[in-house]
Amino acid sequence: MTPLLAFGGAAAVAAAIAAWWYGRREEKVRGRGLAAVLKGAALFLLLSSPWMPSLAGRGEIGPRTAILVDISRSMGYPAGSNGDVSRLQVAREAVAEMLASRRSAEVWSFASAAARIDRAELLDLEATGSASRVVDALEAARAAGADSMIVVTDGELADRETARQLVERLGIGVREVRVAEAVERVAIRSLSASGAVTAGDTLDVRAEIVATARAGDSARVMLEFGTDVSATVTIERPAAGRSVEASFRVPVGRSADSTEWRTLDVRVEGASPPWDGVAAARSWVGVTPEPTGAVMISLDPDWEARYLSPVLGRSVPGGARAFLRVSDGEYIRVEARPAGGIPEASVRRAAEAASLLVVQGDPATLPGWIESIVRRSPAVMHLVRGPGRVPGTGVTVEEALPGEWYPEAPPPPSPVSGHLLGAEVLDLPPLSRLYGSAGRADGPVLSARRDRQGGARPVAVLGSTQGRRWAVVHGEGAWRWAARRGQGLALYRGLFAGMTRWLVEHATPRPLQMQNPSPRTGDSIRWRAAPDVRDLAIHLEDASGAVVWSDTSPPPTMPITGPPLERGDARFVATGSVGGVPFRIQRPFHVNAGAEELPGVVGPPLDVRPANQEGEGRKAGSDPPVWPFAAAIVLLCAEWLWRRKVGLR
Repeated sequence: MTPLLAFGGAAAVAAAIAAWWYGRREEKVRGRGLAAVLKGAALFLLLSSPWMPSLAGRGEIGPRTAILVDISRSMGYPAGSNGDVSRLQVAREAVAEMLASRRSAEVWSFASAAARIDRAELLDLEATGSASRVVDALEAARAAGADSMIVVTDGELADRETARQLVERLGIGVREVRVAEAVERVAIRSLSASGAVTAGDTLDVRAEIVATARAGDSARVMLEFGTDVSATVTIERPAAGRSVEASFRVPVGRSADSTEWRTLDVRVEGASPPWDGVAAARSWVGVTPEPTGAVMISLDPDWEARYLSPVLGRSVPGGARAFLRVSDGEYIRVEARPAGGIPEASVRRAAEAASLLVVQGDPATLPGWIESIVRRSPAVMHLVRGPGRVPGTGVTVEEALPGEWYPEAPPPPSPVSGHLLGAEVLDLPPLSRLYGSAGRADGPVLSARRDRQGGARPVAVLGSTQGRRWAVVHGEGAWRWAARRGQGLALYRGLFAGMTRWLVEHATPRPLQMQNPSPRTGDSIRWRAAPDVRDLAIHLEDASGAVVWSDTSPPPTMPITGPPLERGDARFVATGSVGGVPFRIQRPFHVNAGAEELPGVVGPPLDVRPANQEGEGRKAGSDPPVWPFAAAIVLLCAEWLWRRKVGLR
């Protein structure tokens, strides 16, 4: 309806109502004509108020339109398949055109967080954000007064559905403008492999493959481990929004005498630049010559190694290995079938690296190299098989005691007694031999009585010397308890597991551990130091060896956080001391592509229309003005006063 027609209709209706009211319902007194005019004028203002002009003019009320620009890392990719122009550059041009017709619009950037920017800052925007989340920008722009928004993005929004629900609840209009063509690409989302492996073992590798769309029936995934191991698997190319896993099992060849770091590279064939960067992933794997758990050396083999090895493997981090001497200088492994014997040099290297060394044999005839290692090993268990002074301890073993010796319950108080409480010993066979002992020890952990009568003699004792912990087992043939199963096996496991855990509980932990050994672009590098580390210094180096960050006084009990790094190889060098002994740790690692650089799911665009608005902004005066209602109230009050003056009620 046009304003002229509306005003004419409102005037006719108002005049008719006023004339009928004062012509038919009221008394015919002098002066009632002015009252009718006042009533008619008030009615006219009320009826025609939607078409009345606003006293505020016709300009826009503040910046009602907000333009939200995506600056996540994916916006740095090409906008099309030709690769000439980046998505962010296309977004800048699109925003500039929008601002030409919307002079009062505000511009916001968003990625992992939102920020309002000036128009002059538009050219300085860089695609560095680690996520594509638009919800924060929508909320911030709405709080600033915007009721209509334009989202300029490549379409790979991580919170698209959350944003859609938000704008529908707020009742605001949102339109998405995409600046990227749909390009078929494939990427490696994650690469999973052990960070440390032992030479001669098998390395399990799993790579998760994602894609934007199905570009073929299959894809070839290549693996290279070091310089001499490679493998290829063929996978079905995943559909958009899904993933498939490529699995590898590759042998680990020999290594040097110390840990050797090797690169593990996995890539998907067929990816072209610049998409090939995310179709490849790298990890560094440390190859050690031998594991560093428990090592048992049996110089006088019997069935003890058969039953003790599983207990050690469950009780010591790093597992356990048992070596049996079959001739001078030659050994075999328990539960392993090598093609030939194991040379003494290999056993010696394993013993030197062990966190717990178990020696079974006559202490008086130990080889010199075993005696040397025993004296400096932090944790040692001796299974004596003859008399003599036990090296590295204060115990001297005497001749075997006569008679049959049976285990006694309850056990004496000791750090191991909690593992032995409740054990039944009445039906267990005696030890095959029990040796006497003399010298200093902290105390027995299990006792035995001759023919279950007479005085008790220790089966095993614990002790410590200059911070080193040791255990000496005087009883020979304890494996016979384990062979009985039931209560005998429970006593055997409790005795040796309790001693083992006490021996290794104070073993020096790794001074410094990297908490995220496979970081992504944008992730902060994090470490945690052992509580007793002192004078810790960490230096973070890039692929060229340049120091990019260092910290020489981090808090020893708190996680240590370094800066995020760009994609590529890096390493850290840490120095310090533990218990007065200095250490130096050097570890390479690789920063792979971040989650934002991987192919994202592109859903239907945001296109939400407001419930009661058609434009992208509001004009001052588009709402009904207030002044006609105020004027109508004044006229009605004047009518009431005049009625009283002329004698009308």
